[in-house]
Amino acid sequence: MKRPTKHLCKWSMIALVLICLAGCSGSTEPTEQGNVEAHLAQGRQYSEQGKMAEAISEFQTAIRLEPDSVEAHFRLGNAYFQQGNLGDATREFGKALDLDPDNVDACSNLGAVYYQQGLFEKAATEFGRALSLHPNDAEVRYNLGATYVQQSKLDAGIAEFREALRLDQHLARAYFGLGNAYKLQGKTQEAIEALEEFLKLNDDVELLAVAESLLTELRGP
Repeated sequence: MKRPTKHLCKWSMIALVLICLAGCSGSTEPTEQGNVEAHLAQGRQYSEQGKMAEAISEFQTAIRLEPDSVEAHFRLGNAYFQQGNLGDATREFGKALDLDPDNVDACSNLGAVYYQQGLFEKAATEFGRALSLHPNDAEVRYNLGATYVQQSKLDAGIAEFREALRLDQHLARAYFGLGNAYKLQGKTQEAIEALEEFLKLNDDVELLAVAESLLTELRGP
């Protein structure tokens, strides 16, 4: 298994209400807080467009104006990750958690960075921390399961994948995770059934070819 899903791939964002400066009346000079919101909004737009260098610049400016902005540090961490700059991503998620220790998304994304770095013990700790705050997050359950599989803790991984599916029966990657773990355990029929369920639900082109290859191998000549 190459990587955990959603929180890692799509990077859930903290939901904040944006201030629409263009619609505000009164002073023609934006306040410092207004500038922060403007830079955050512009950074979000650049991120959506895939312009990570520009997004990073905007989030850095927001942090200079408001060093304690959890959102700015979190989004800057995401942008660094998208650039492959895992060291700086780790730092920014850590700063977000220093400011807001109960931030579930920052915990999960920090775990995802550790996963990419091959630091699976640290990744499991952060995913577990996220689940202690939000135990019904199916995607984090999947991420923790994927981490356990990387540590060869197959029974623990399977338990997390099954719990993820209990919480969200349409979470395709949890079936992929089960199929992979069962294959590693030598449970051919269980692996085939899980991967077939994955193919029914799959919305991830990246894993489609991998799943089909695994099924071909499991079914034999």
